[in-house]
Amino acid sequence: MFVDGFGEILTDILTVNPALSSVNTHFLDASNYTFQAVALGKDAAGYNFHAHSPNSITLEYTNGVVASGVSGATFNNINGDSGQNVIAKNFINAGNYVSSYLASATQLHFIDTYDSLAIYPSPEHTRLEYASTRTTTASSFSATLPDLGHYPNAYMDSSVSSAWNVLGAYAPPSDAGQRFILIDRGGSQIASGILSGMYNHNKVVDKDGFIKVSQASALARTNILSSLVDGCVMFSSVADGISPISGTAAMAVVPQHGDAVTLAMFGGVNHIGVYCIDVKAMLAASIDPPYSWNHLNNLRVGNELNNKRIYKLVSKATFWDNLMIHSDAGFTGHDEAGEGGLQRGYNMGSLTNKGPTFVIKFNFF
Repeated sequence: MFVDGFGEILTDILTVNPALSSVNTHFLDASNYTFQAVALGKDAAGYNFHAHSPNSITLEYTNGVVASGVSGATFNNINGDSGQNVIAKNFINAGNYVSSYLASATQLHFIDTYDSLAIYPSPEHTRLEYASTRTTTASSFSATLPDLGHYPNAYMDSSVSSAWNVLGAYAPPSDAGQRFILIDRGGSQIASGILSGMYNHNKVVDKDGFIKVSQASALARTNILSSLVDGCVMFSSVADGISPISGTAAMAVVPQHGDAVTLAMFGGVNHIGVYCIDVKAMLAASIDPPYSWNHLNNLRVGNELNNKRIYKLVSKATFWDNLMIHSDAGFTGHDEAGEGGLQRGYNMGSLTNKGPTFVIKFNFF
């Protein structure tokens, strides 16, 4: 669904003054008005459920095995790990199948304690969720916590990076050595593994959770995975039924490896938002083009480019169901070197090996 922000972008394109080229040719750069970022989100209440409350789950483990029934206030890292692990608790454990990570079996949309429905979409929306998405379970944290309407990338934000495993949702790169741990209701480990976030590894998601868009030309859908080092991928291939002549375009959003795991553990995905640069807002803030991308999205000073990007929501897809919902299966015998148990989603394959591919198609006719 295109929102009003898309109409505003079209108006900006049609009314830009060509005389600006005499001041700075970058004012007329067409890339200022293309799709530039994607954000992922879920229901507002979910930012306080799922893996957002690790302090309520007390674990102690040796050699990767969680001891059942232990007590205490902290997660004791006997193996000398860094301690910033993501912990999720399953509410169903029947044989080799366990449900994805809702807070409990009864806290669904018809229970007052947890309204798990995402906000109904409207063309007037300027963010994915209008209710607060600030994680109150980390209220004791000294820094100001983000309220973006979508998932933040706390790992990359130095002001809140020490709480990334509470705030979510994009995984650190594998060399950070952070672990995900899945436990049953009794506190026993079902699965664990080392997180390997591809978005942060390739530095294509900024601290505010905006994933960079790569403008791949004439790329076929079969070649998308090889191009993900540049973020989400715009692709156009006649073989895919997508081309400028037909008035269609498509974008692939692929949470791979650890990103798929943490998104699932933190409550999944109900919203996909597509954004353009808000050129007017940046000019009003004295931020001049070119608007280069930076994963820290910091405002540079002095002789360096002032590349702090301000985005405008232009398209939004909202789903009743969590796109990351899955059933863990066959976790017996899996360990950190294997699949970690997070596998067999609905047409996803193994979350830890690849992750799902979401394709958004745009029809401009």
